[in-house]
Amino acid sequence: MITIGYLLIAVLAGACLVFAARAYLNEPNKMLLLILCPTSLLWFDSFAIAVGQYVGEGSLLLGSSYIRYLAHWLMLPLLFIVAGMILRGAEFKFASSKYVMGAFCLLAVFFIIEDARHIFIVDFYPACYGETLRYVTKVPIGQACTPELEGVGIRVPPWAPIILTMTLLVIGIAIWVKHKWPWLVVGCVIMLVAAQPTPIGPILSNAGEPFFTFALTLAAIKFRPRPKEDKPYQ
Repeated sequence: MITIGYLLIAVLAGACLVFAARAYLNEPNKMLLLILCPTSLLWFDSFAIAVGQYVGEGSLLLGSSYIRYLAHWLMLPLLFIVAGMILRGAEFKFASSKYVMGAFCLLAVFFIIEDARHIFIVDFYPACYGETLRYVTKVPIGQACTPELEGVGIRVPPWAPIILTMTLLVIGIAIWVKHKWPWLVVGCVIMLVAAQPTPIGPILSNAGEPFFTFALTLAAIKFRPRPKEDKPYQ
């Protein structure tokens, strides 16, 4: 049942990718392009966990784990830039300043460097829950494939997704008040609830990501730059 759950999440993530790609092709803008970066491999995260038991331990599953983690560490912080662009598109005047946008860009660069460096520091270990098999940087208690692996490894704190979600939640609340548009708040709340630690692995967190991505894509479409707004930051 857990495997089926991950496969369904992969399908939802794939649907988000198609939706964002079609929106970009219909009316290209930089926000959608940036959203497509992490969304392009969002489906792969859940798919790799779903098929892990069939692939088995070894270089193939380990290689897919490097792809999963690197995609997350390198591309998720790009959404900080999207957050600033949504603020600007929603006509918050302070966000038109090049210094405000520069701050969002610096935040993205900081977390890319901070998170991606872990690929040279951490090791990956197999973790089992139910019928699933995946590689993790630290084996959660109760998910060790063998007793000696219980709790082994280094946990990488998820500061980037936490701060990103909270930032977008605050932006979403401001947009809700100003534009009566609640959907970014809804997506962020779903993500925050789903991301709470559980003993059943990351399935709930993974399930929240398509809803979060869909809401963010809707915001990028609604608050995309209009032709008359295509001017340098002041």
